[in-house]
Amino acid sequence: MPIQLIPATREHAPTLARICHLAFNTLHTHHRVPPDVPTEEVGALIIGGVIHRPDYVGAVAVEGGRMLGSNFLQMSDEVFGVGPITVDPTLQSRGAGRMLMRWAIDEARARRGPSAHVRLFQEAINTKSLSLYTSLGFVWRDAAAAMLPRPAAAEDPTVRPMTEADLPHVRRLSQQHYGFSRADDAAQLLSMKIPAFVRERGGGVVAYHIATLFGHASGQTNDDLLATVAQTARRVPPPMSVVIVPMSQPALYRAALAAGFRTSKVLNYMSLEPFAPIKGPALPSIQC
Repeated sequence: MPIQLIPATREHAPTLARICHLAFNTLHTHHRVPPDVPTEEVGALIIGGVIHRPDYVGAVAVEGGRMLGSNFLQMSDEVFGVGPITVDPTLQSRGAGRMLMRWAIDEARARRGPSAHVRLFQEAINTKSLSLYTSLGFVWRDAAAAMLPRPAAAEDPTVRPMTEADLPHVRRLSQQHYGFSRADDAAQLLSMKIPAFVRERGGGVVAYHIATLFGHASGQTNDDLLATVAQTARRVPPPMSVVIVPMSQPALYRAALAAGFRTSKVLNYMSLEPFAPIKGPALPSIQC
């Protein structure tokens, strides 16, 4: 039977969580890198986190009533973010991945026209997905290091939990250092109770960090940004503190290494539309 795409709904979440775990864990185990989705429960947190959000839309690939995989498109702010895309590793090479990626491109362009900004991070170890995304029109723009921060040794009184009142600061910092606002996405993450923190200095907010790979961060200086991230790492479990550091910010990467951050793997930053590297200091989410 031909593969069909259907809208992702909450009823699909348990099966998609299992597929998410299998897809990422199989890849990471094979290449001996730290697993992002070590259990089905983590897969459920990831899929549940996107399938319930009003600013995401998703598609499920189905063949003969069996779910093969899924893909999602984040539509919070100016730039669309693709993923997570996962296909059951026992059911690959049937064209489901290509269909799901083509759906994301078409969905973005249907909503914002042919010049829609669409970005993603691709696992550098996964040569199949690199080839697929490139064949569909995505272009490599930058490399990035997934890094596990060293938790701060002591509490920093300049860092406090983020509130909704801080969203204008998120808008300002992300617009200035990332290139476009991430405030709407930040509002959704806050509503989901994702840990998030800001740093105050000189009477104003100079950095923010929202935990997990779906979060993001920006700061007035490298020190402001890394100090905030280290405080986040002090307050959350290690898997939730992982950050993405673009290689186009070499001073930030060197400063992170000097602060004891550890590189776990390399990602490729890709997009459909041309864009300048992130000016920084800023840490993007796993999607954009």
